[in-house]
Amino acid sequence: MDRQKYNACISSGMKGKKLTKEERQLEFCVVAKTCSGKAKTREEALQICSQPKPPKQPRATKGAKKGQSCEKGVINLTQCVIDNLDKSGAYRGILNINSAGQAIANALMECQCPKQQ
Repeated sequence: MDRQKYNACISSGMKGKKLTKEERQLEFCVVAKTCSGKAKTREEALQICSQPKPPKQPRATKGAKKGQSCEKGVINLTQCVIDNLDKSGAYRGILNINSAGQAIANALMECQCPKQQ
């Protein structure tokens, strides 16, 4: 069945009905099942649509926001570290690599582990 025929079938099946939100959702499901051919009769479609849906699987990781690449995250973190080092003035007292490492670690903790207020 092509998309235009399916849309026309759905449209004619839903027109002119005064339904609540829940009734409309169920009716749309029933009409969609019959229009797509997944159910031969209205009763069969009603039986399919009345079954509870399985719960959605939780997301495995809480990584970067959707669409935000690792590079953007690093750029944002870098800017935060630079701002923190500038604000604290810690970079002025850096004379050796250990001091630099400690200053960067402190700035990263400030950026990644905000203090509870």
